[in-house]
Amino acid sequence: MLLVYSRKIGIASALLLSLNYASAQNRPQIDNRILHFGFTLHGTYNMLQMNTSQQFLNIDTLKNIRQEPFAGFGLGAIVDLKMGDYMNLRFLGPSISFAQRNIYYDFQNSSSNRRAEIESVYLEFPLQIKIKSERHWNTRFYFIGGFKYTYDLTSNVDAPRSINDPVVALGKNMYSYEIGIGMDLYFPMFNLSPELKFSQSVNDMLVQDDFVYTKGLASIFPRVFTLSFHFE
Repeated sequence: MLLVYSRKIGIASALLLSLNYASAQNRPQIDNRILHFGFTLHGTYNMLQMNTSQQFLNIDTLKNIRQEPFAGFGLGAIVDLKMGDYMNLRFLGPSISFAQRNIYYDFQNSSSNRRAEIESVYLEFPLQIKIKSERHWNTRFYFIGGFKYTYDLTSNVDAPRSINDPVVALGKNMYSYEIGIGMDLYFPMFNLSPELKFSQSVNDMLVQDDFVYTKGLASIFPRVFTLSFHFE
């Protein structure tokens, strides 16, 4: 999935670059503004870093725990503050993002196999530093790094669970680091910035209970690859 996204952004960027270089320099004074505003649309590829517990090794009937990542999507606002010729402070929020991941439990008796679905609607507040290159005609490359606070609006912490109704609950509050690269494309009326970014939780999100589905796990750290298109 990520490879497909990367190919699409490469093709789209090549076409946009060819159009940009064929025209005059666009918006020559835009980078002198102290504040920029805009919006962002993004696609995500959501997965989990799962670490099994010592108890997993002691559960003779449980053979394997595996995951199924999913693609998601989201949108949000942009507030960008100029801090220098090559640095901006950027707030991409509030943003909303929809995600799903499944965890499969394989037992010796296949009739006991179970699937735990984790669906999330995230309210996100990312704060990033944007390090920019020199502008070359209508193009500029950049690197971003930062942190993000996320609140899960649909956390299943309080969901009923049983041995036949598995629930793997993730906490509501998540803190993540983010790194990524992107490209500013200057058009006559707006800037378009395709961006590829990776983020991962720094706090363990797993909520333990009395069932084998969480006792087999020591920790869970959600991670996301994001392909964004920023419009400013």
